[in-house]
Amino acid sequence: MYKRLFDQTAQIEMDKFFLDQFSGQGKVAWYEKGAIIDPVDNNQIFLVLEGELNQSMYSKSGNMINYYRLLKGNVFGEIDYFDTERANVVNKAVTSCKIVTLSRQMVEEKLENHPLMYRYFLMSIAKKYRIIMHELANYRFNDAHGRLADFLLRLFYSEENPMEGEVIDIAFTQEELADRVGLNRITVTNGIKKFKELGLIDIFNRKVIVSDVEGLKKVYRCPIVNDVIQVYLTQF
Repeated sequence: MYKRLFDQTAQIEMDKFFLDQFSGQGKVAWYEKGAIIDPVDNNQIFLVLEGELNQSMYSKSGNMINYYRLLKGNVFGEIDYFDTERANVVNKAVTSCKIVTLSRQMVEEKLENHPLMYRYFLMSIAKKYRIIMHELANYRFNDAHGRLADFLLRLFYSEENPMEGEVIDIAFTQEELADRVGLNRITVTNGIKKFKELGLIDIFNRKVIVSDVEGLKKVYRCPIVNDVIQVYLTQF
């Protein structure tokens, strides 16, 4: 499931396409860690040139759900652009970020001259749709430890060549990790301690090492797949 959802071959192809088409164009700006990138309307698409962002949703009480992790070559704002309505998400810089803003006129000219671009925008939107489905299942089917395991598996499979025992190239404090997963810090601290005791992960210089991928998958309660659904439904 994770290999399909975070297919790096397709992601690298898509990122390369957008970087090739739009690098050196549009309005480039740097954003400091913690900055909010707030589109003024639905007439822009944004491309990450350097750094990392989160797309999240907040409640009035301050609760947060993280939906997407955006890295170099990723686009955002494309759903707003084609739907012509603003989504209620917050784009927050996790590190210092270099981002190019592409106007509607620029994008439309590219689409007219390179209709293949529609395919890559559709790929980007479809991937985000699948991640939303995954998130809904995660919040409904998993306890705190399952949600933490899911997040660590996502990070693992988001690496270009994921291998057990390799360091995930992102440094976290436990407070930052808690914010990403949407849990309190004590719950995350206890979960990390349990996973280390079970030999599932290790921590080195605030970076996670996944030692047992299959063990983490057993902690996460994933939704049943299509062939299992058919068997399940025949019982009723």
